[in-house]
Amino acid sequence: MQQFSCETLADLTVPGPATGRLAVIALYGATDAATGPVLAAAFAAHGSAQLVVDLSGLHRLDLACAEVLHACAEAAAAHGRPLRLVACAPEAATLLARTRAGRTGPELYRSVADALAAALAVAAALPGPAAAAPYLRTDAVELRHALHTQALTGRAQGMLMERYGLRDADTADALLVGVARRHGLRPVHLASAFVRQTAPRPGHVRFPGHPRPAEPAVGFARPAGHRPPSLSAFLDALRDAVCAITHADMADVQLIDAGDHTLRLESHRGLPADFVRFFAVVDDVCSACGQAARKGQRVVVDDVATAPEYDEPSRAVMLAAHSRSLQCTPIPGPDDRPQGMFSTLHTRPGHAYTEAEFGALDTAAREAGAWLDWYRATTVTDALEDLHRAARLR
Repeated sequence: MQQFSCETLADLTVPGPATGRLAVIALYGATDAATGPVLAAAFAAHGSAQLVVDLSGLHRLDLACAEVLHACAEAAAAHGRPLRLVACAPEAATLLARTRAGRTGPELYRSVADALAAALAVAAALPGPAAAAPYLRTDAVELRHALHTQALTGRAQGMLMERYGLRDADTADALLVGVARRHGLRPVHLASAFVRQTAPRPGHVRFPGHPRPAEPAVGFARPAGHRPPSLSAFLDALRDAVCAITHADMADVQLIDAGDHTLRLESHRGLPADFVRFFAVVDDVCSACGQAARKGQRVVVDDVATAPEYDEPSRAVMLAAHSRSLQCTPIPGPDDRPQGMFSTLHTRPGHAYTEAEFGALDTAAREAGAWLDWYRATTVTDALEDLHRAARLR
């Protein structure tokens, strides 16, 4: 039986007198009579926080812990804080229904994102201070991304332990982090590439004799000497190039995470801190860049103040940054699906873009897409081979 563990994934501050804090807890393994007090203590440690409990890693729920969940749900409901359970297996749901006995039971949700959406919708509707309200959706998207990243990294750690006989998850994590750092990658990007690869045959290198493509020509980014630019330097060069094309003082470049399809802000210019925080991680709704990513085509906004692409929190942040009009152009990726986005923003509504500017933006997008494809095919492949060699030496 897998050992039981309980981990706090996030602890958010949300407005409203009936909420205050919202904690996400994940349960792993299988419960028994001895884990009931452990679970009760973990819940009690979060005090008055609303609780979202992720059961996706729980293999079995026993009667004692079902009683703890009911007791917690009843106590929380008395203070207007429902207990929300995520990914409850059918067997666990049946046990909870059988032991409910007329009490207020926990609410069941398909995913953490669904549970968070419900909690935040309630918080947004409450009277009282709402200074943090514009960031509730941002916090939810960031948390969803963080949970996806954690799950992906954990899967990669498990595969490394199984394939190479590594002694524990900490060793696997140190290997991922070290190799990723040597190649200028984020550990989660290396983990994502690793889990998509098939295991190498015994005694063989991972990618024997793979061809190394030539770096594509890019008009706006010249390598320093004979070395290609780093990813961050390349994205900064793209940002400055589109600013020059459209005569803009404000711009940003985002990349799409292939795992959860969120847009992550990678480079920006002329944008205030509140804007950067709010749009650090966004999904495909409630913003022009998200709409452009979902449609796979450029979106032009004549006036942010009235544009249907924005919800009111997003609109407020845009207007506070003195952005009244903008364009968002997707960066094409494999199979013509967007792999990123660049946007240029202007302080006056109705900024007029010329056909020549649109043509130049399209060229920059194609060149950026080709370079990012090359970067992924070379840098990531090199990192995977390095990871394979390093793991075999452990």
